[in-house]
Amino acid sequence: MAKKNFLTILYTALLSFLCVFIFSKINQRDLILQLDNHNLTAEAYQINLRQNEKLSKFTKELDDSSEIDNVQVHFQSKKDKNITYFYGKGNFPVPPMVSGEFFSKNDFDSIVNVAVVGQNLKKKLYKPKDQAYLHYGNHYIPVLGIMGENRAHSKLDNQIFIAGGRDIMENLNSNDFIIKIDGRKSFSTSLLKKTFNAASVKRVVHQNTLAQSGSWISNHFAHLMGLIAIVIGTLGGAFLWSIATRKDFQAELFASNDKRRVVFQEWRSFTIYNGVGMIVGTLIGTVVFTLSTYAQLIPFIVILYIVAIMLFYFVIKHDVKKLKINL
Repeated sequence: MAKKNFLTILYTALLSFLCVFIFSKINQRDLILQLDNHNLTAEAYQINLRQNEKLSKFTKELDDSSEIDNVQVHFQSKKDKNITYFYGKGNFPVPPMVSGEFFSKNDFDSIVNVAVVGQNLKKKLYKPKDQAYLHYGNHYIPVLGIMGENRAHSKLDNQIFIAGGRDIMENLNSNDFIIKIDGRKSFSTSLLKKTFNAASVKRVVHQNTLAQSGSWISNHFAHLMGLIAIVIGTLGGAFLWSIATRKDFQAELFASNDKRRVVFQEWRSFTIYNGVGMIVGTLIGTVVFTLSTYAQLIPFIVILYIVAIMLFYFVIKHDVKKLKINL
């Protein structure tokens, strides 16, 4: 009995550990996809204005809006895909930083340009003393930090983000840039059109739900197969327990002649040791692997546990019901 309980904990802990590993890889893949898209999330929109205007007019309309907050705006150069003038309002999303710091609100009010660059550009910076500079055009722009992800490379590594001061933004025309806005929550297209007098507003990332190119399934096919295998293995544990303990509950039924009691005892034992294994495996996994969020992992583990113990109840009930004990 003790050996069976130990093996159950070990088996379930291993599956839970692998589950954490897969979700860490999903998190990492999602992050790389986001960084490949200039650190824009799935809530980002591209805004096409009705007419050419100064970028300072756009940022003023954003600042004057009480309905749009906590956003980042990317003015991506049409001439150079690696140049983006960045503007933020409120608690805007920030890319991962290798060193230094990202822009603050004061940088958007400054008369001096400052930049944040991708990690592949680090060696190209001019650093006479403690301050690094980016040679851009005929100017040297102070660099606040280096952005990127240490664990993997992305297109963000080659990007240059410039926080344009008020004077600079007044000299830049919207026709020279692709304008994208991204927030911590979704905004309606009608609100964005009204605020910026836009001709059209569309999502930057299409919300594909099927296995199309660029959809979640196509981006995480191997991860999905791994999770399916874990589900099958976890649910299969219910049948393995029933097979392994058949002689035990035959003896229990012979002693008590109470099928309900035997079913409950077996279900309780499976629930306890299965739960302990999941907790142990998940905790070890979260220590070994890095996750940016637990929003997907925890519900998956909990739902899988509930489904497994429910399945086991019906399996053990069916097996006990078939037994015939001659007293």
